[in-house]
Amino acid sequence: MAVICRSYASHEEARRAVEAALGAGIAGDGIRVLMGEPEHDARTEPEGEFAGSIASGDVVGDFEAGHRRDEAAGGFSGTPAAQREGSFADADRETLTSYPGSGERVHVVGHRQIHRVLRDAGLDEPTAQRDADALHQGRILVLADVGDRDPGDVGAALDA
Repeated sequence: MAVICRSYASHEEARRAVEAALGAGIAGDGIRVLMGEPEHDARTEPEGEFAGSIASGDVVGDFEAGHRRDEAAGGFSGTPAAQREGSFADADRETLTSYPGSGERVHVVGHRQIHRVLRDAGLDEPTAQRDADALHQGRILVLADVGDRDPGDVGAALDA
C-alpha cells in the first residue's frame, strides 16, 4: 500500500487535489482530508463588521483616554503583552474527512487520532509530527492511498 500525503494552504487547493485523486481512479474510501485550526490572537485580527472594521493598531475607547486594541488587557499570570489573547471563537480541533461511496463524511478528531492516522498511513515519526504541526498552523493535508497505481502519476495529478 502506497500513500501520498500533500499539504495545502487553502480549502480550494485541497478540494482540487481530492477531485484530482478521484479523477485518477482513487476510490473515495482511500482519500482522507485532515484539517486543523490555526491558533488565533484576537489582538491582531480585524474586529467588527456592522459599523466598520477596527484594525489591531487602532485606538479604542475606555474609561480614560483610550488604548490601542492590540495592547494587552491584563492577565492572571506572566506577562500579558507576550501572551496571545483568546476569544469565544477559539477552537482547538481537527477534522478528518473521508469520501465513502459518493458522499463526504466529516469527523471531529483529537490530536492523538490525527497522529495515529498519519502513522497508520505509513509516515515515519518525524514526518507525522511535522504534518501534525502543520495542521496547527492551518495547513490542510490530503492523504491518498494509491493502491496498485503508480505513486508518481497520482502525485503529479495532486500537484497539478
